Amino acid sequence: MRVAVVTDSMADLPREMAEEHGVSIVPLTVIFGEETFLDGIDMNSHDFFARLKTSSVMPSTSQPSPADFIQVYDDLLKTHDHIVSVHASHKLSGTYQSACIARDTLESHAIDVIDSKQVTMCEGFAVLEAARAARRGASREEVCEAALRVAGSVQLLFTVDTLEFLERNGRIGKAASMLGTLLSIKPIIHLEDGEVAPADRVLGARRLLPRVIDLMNEAIGSHAIRAAVLHTDAHEKAEEWKCEVEKKFKCKELIVNEVGPVVGTHAGPGAVGVAWHPCMD
Repeated sequence: MRVAVVTDSMADLPREMAEEHGVSIVPLTVIFGEETFLDGIDMNSHDFFARLKTSSVMPSTSQPSPADFIQVYDDLLKTHDHIVSVHASHKLSGTYQSACIARDTLESHAIDVIDSKQVTMCEGFAVLEAARAARRGASREEVCEAALRVAGSVQLLFTVDTLEFLERNGRIGKAASMLGTLLSIKPIIHLEDGEVAPADRVLGARRLLPRVIDLMNEAIGSHAIRAAVLHTDAHEKAEEWKCEVEKKFKCKELIVNEVGPVVGTHAGPGAVGVAWHPCMD
């Protein structure tokens, strides 16, 4: 039984990894005024952040339509027996709902739609685990279980230069309590039950990475992990975080990736973070 794996562009999977693992990506849309761009297709991360720096119009985003999913599902069902479609938290995007509408419209029992309750590479790691299981010939149920297992264990810690973008785009969640703090207080944010929430805060930017490493160590201990360092136009900070994570933890896999335009719209420039989950193999 051949199982296809589908996700959305909020997973921030590097294109080469998606292609290598046979993952189909349904893009969200980035909107600058009257102009629209498909995330990762019409506009990449580099072009997005370059435009963000000079644009007088702040971008917004839009989820894929059910019709977008129907087209992808229809094509895949010609060559596959089942589809496992893994998506960003429904509390952060309407993408999951669009995928569910597409499944129901097709009246297909061969499509499973999963709310990962995650975003960016937290979602991406769940997708990768599902895709690896599918390529090993796992059943539909086993592919779903693989995705849910990682989605339930993956963690994310990230920092932003400003909470302005999260607030403006309505993605602030429980981290709203951090608004209005002194500029010298730097937030450490995570995902809690599918929404953005405060994890900790430190006094001064220099204390951010050491505190993140401490929090990771409390969660990981001596276990091996798969990890990803993520950033929004913050290459030097990302390299510093990558070196520290590599030095402190047993990383079976360590990805460094600039997040895509949709997640970049909500996080703003200068954000950096790390996602990880325990190795399942």
